[in-house]
Amino acid sequence: MTKKPKSIKTPPTNNELQQRLDNVRELMNEQKFDFYVCFDPVNIYYLTNFAFYVHERPFLLVIGKNGPLKMVVPLLEKAHVIDKAIADVEYYDYYEFPAPKGENWFDVYQSIFDENLKVGIESSMPIGIVNKTPGETIISDIVEETRIIKTDYEIGRITHACKIVNKGLKKVLKMCRPEVAEFAIFQECSSTMTSKIIQDIPDANFKATETMGAVWPPSISHEPHLVPGIFDKMEEAGPHVTIIQAQVDGYGVEVERTFFLGDVPEKAVEPFNVMFEAREMAYNMLKPGTIMSDIDSKVRQFIGEKGYGEYIIHRTGHGFGITGHEAPYIAEGYHRELKPNMVVSIEPGIYIPEIGGFRHSDTVLITNDGYVKLTKGPETLDEVTIEL
Repeated sequence: MTKKPKSIKTPPTNNELQQRLDNVRELMNEQKFDFYVCFDPVNIYYLTNFAFYVHERPFLLVIGKNGPLKMVVPLLEKAHVIDKAIADVEYYDYYEFPAPKGENWFDVYQSIFDENLKVGIESSMPIGIVNKTPGETIISDIVEETRIIKTDYEIGRITHACKIVNKGLKKVLKMCRPEVAEFAIFQECSSTMTSKIIQDIPDANFKATETMGAVWPPSISHEPHLVPGIFDKMEEAGPHVTIIQAQVDGYGVEVERTFFLGDVPEKAVEPFNVMFEAREMAYNMLKPGTIMSDIDSKVRQFIGEKGYGEYIIHRTGHGFGITGHEAPYIAEGYHRELKPNMVVSIEPGIYIPEIGGFRHSDTVLITNDGYVKLTKGPETLDEVTIEL
């Protein structure tokens, strides 16, 4: 199996950001766009290293065929953008919103364009901005496309982020015992990961950093997206399901485990083993050239043949990058090949009311000849059964 990549903790270089921009412009050229406009703060962060929250004062990044990026920014935020952005950017500021006629953001925005142009826009762009965009607008998620294959730099940053969540998982499994409250677990795990991030990256951008560690006890673990109450208590036996996620200075990862406290109920043994075998089946298919929908279909078929098909409620995996959920997707309907330098989760799950949920998840790098797990934790039934 391929050796795990080295961690990287430093910000992207100008060359790294220029390569990303070059990739976007290559797709713009293929689609004959004169300009491409980003509204999504994730895509703007990807191209500039500037992170922000969306509010009523819009930020817009306009990409031409050549030359520097052009960013429409509220005057209130201009110094902030200049301080954080690394890329070559020209700024077009507007004073406030709402503003007098001729001084609104869209007046500044429209001044960038010539008429009768072909302008690419994101599918997530609000209709109000679309309507203020001159020329012929065409939806094309170019930046999301370029983000699917990670650079060596991004892989290094993701590898470092995985070390953070590995530490969080260790903390959760060490402190999780019957009657321990959810809030205590969340507080200790999140604090542990955040402290490590600060130690490793003292100037981390906390608009692109967050941590979360929680455990779904057996009574609710069959509902993976139900938010536990802060005073919910851990229970004897299981299955418990822990979710450890982090965005570490702009790079999102996760590690999740099903585990038991003390005893493993007899009715939980078979679904755990089926989940575990389905997971191994998925790993055995992880190599460049494999169609991602085929992985999900075969995993679903296997779980169904074992009698648990009605308890599948999500895909086998999703991508990671500057967020914790993005393309590519190991899902039926996503008929694309795995390629080297994609980063995905492997997490087939089984969720049975009155028994519980069964899911392990790891952050996994696709390599030239297979894969390497970037996260780690106990895996087998014996390993995930904690003695009391």
